[in-house]
Amino acid sequence: MARQRKPPPPRGPQLGLAGELCVAFVNTAGARPENRQQGVSSFAELVIWSREVGIVSAQEAERLRQLAAERPAEAEVAFERAATIRAGLARSFVASQLQKPAPEGYLEAFNHAVAESSLTLRLVAADAGAAWGWAGGGDVLDGLLSPILSSAVEVMVAAGGRPHVRQCAAKGCRLFFVDRSPSGYRRWCESKTCGHRTANLRYWHRRGKKERV
Repeated sequence: MARQRKPPPPRGPQLGLAGELCVAFVNTAGARPENRQQGVSSFAELVIWSREVGIVSAQEAERLRQLAAERPAEAEVAFERAATIRAGLARSFVASQLQKPAPEGYLEAFNHAVAESSLTLRLVAADAGAAWGWAGGGDVLDGLLSPILSSAVEVMVAAGGRPHVRQCAAKGCRLFFVDRSPSGYRRWCESKTCGHRTANLRYWHRRGKKERV
């Protein structure tokens, strides 16, 4: 019996960890200790991540891969636009956590990338009545950004421009997450990983200091 190969780790954290799609997208910049969080650094990897988090179906992902192969320059531009939006959102989240205004340069770059995309904001039907959605041509490569941008709009608007998004306090980890804890002071992206690791490091540091006394 042939031994089954272990599936590769996902390129993006589970949505449950990040809390919102736009936050999970920001985390694809890649910043997890021991390479547990792989970054998305090309259009091809963006398609893979989008498939894994449910933005596109397997069939849609294959179609996008074929289009990218046929139009590599357009695929590169689409990814550069995605990376600009990702950086702008990250800066906005950091500023929100520090209770500071987001740097204007990053907001301008973010808005320019949105304006240059093939996407248009519109109202679409939803379970609760209507919601913001994004429309674009069927063959545009930056259509992957539609649900991400929609998520970002909803998160920003619902929080009055200051979403309760925090960055993991563990050394070497920069993952973001929506803090929905009762206290509002959650520190780790995951308590069983970064939180547990930090607690162990503090324990051994304290023990080492006692032994040196």
